[in-house]
Parts: sequence; C-alpha cells; structure tokens
Amino acid sequence: MSAEPTPGRPPLGLPPRRTAAPAIEAPLARMLPGHRPETPKKAEPKDTETANMTVSIPAALRNRARAAYRATSYAEGDNTWSHFVAKAIEAETARRETEHNQGEMYPSWGENLPGGRRLKDS
Repeated sequence: MSAEPTPGRPPLGLPPRRTAAPAIEAPLARMLPGHRPETPKKAEPKDTETANMTVSIPAALRNRARAAYRATSYAEGDNTWSHFVAKAIEAETARRETEHNQGEMYPSWGENLPGGRRLKDS
C-alpha cells in the first residue's frame, strides 16, 4: 500500500464538521438540549384523590373476600382489588348513614382515628 492518493479517488477520512446546529425540523433535533419543545404535561383527571389505608382484619375474612373478588370481579365490574374494597366500604358507609343519620353524609373527618381496641364499659 502506498501513501500516495490515487488519482480520481477522493481521500478517505472524517466528513467535514458542520458549524450550525441542525434545523429544528430535523428528526432528531428534539433530542438536543434547548431544542426540545416545551409541552405542558396534562394532569389526568381523577374523580377523587386516593389515600392508602392499612387495617387488620381476620385472615379468614380476607381470604373469603379475595376469593369472592377473584370469582366475580369481571361480572361485577371491579377493576382492581382496591376498587372492590372501596365499593364494600362505600356500601357499609351508605347503610350506616341511612340507618343513623337520615341518609345524610357525616361531615368529613381528616384526623387520625384512635388506635387500638376500645376500652370495655365496666
């Protein structure tokens, strides 16, 4: 091999550098810093805000409820286990409001409930 360029054949090497940034219309220009169009993120509309809740229930009741959920979730339209539990709490809450408060909702109470068992009346 010789170091002499062959006539009629261009020399090999790196392509010339571009001095200007790619046009915004370039397909990958959006990946460059400062060239990404700012689009406001849309918040997904939710019916209600959710909150985590931890309770202790008898294992037999939990297993029975889980079996009922798995067997009927499609027919009842339960999207998730949380949806099933929320519907059960909603039904019991509505029953108590009807029975004890003329069907009116009780005022919302954001404070923590007292922990532990209730003291027995003597």
